[in-house]
Amino acid sequence: MSSQIVLLVRIALKPGKKPEFLEKLHSVVGVMKKEPSFINSVVHENVENPDEVVVYETWKGTRETWLAEEYPRPYRKPYEDSLADLVVDRSVSWLKPMASSPAPHP
Repeated sequence: MSSQIVLLVRIALKPGKKPEFLEKLHSVVGVMKKEPSFINSVVHENVENPDEVVVYETWKGTRETWLAEEYPRPYRKPYEDSLADLVVDRSVSWLKPMASSPAPHP
């Protein structure tokens, strides 16, 4: 596999803040998906806790290149600044893909 990094972000939301959070998240994803190193992202809702959202992002490069090139982009600042009003807790796991098994196509 080529050099890729995955961010697995778990976000515990304040009660009642999910619609506002999702609006801001979709807005920032709309911009970041235009970045040359962006591969994909998937937003998940925890079935057992609807106030927890998990975001899975795949990027070309490494953790170091992502932190140096993607995180400082100016469009991220308003999103990051808004999280204090919306989020109870957020954690990021950095994953390195080892293998992929695409579904067969008929």
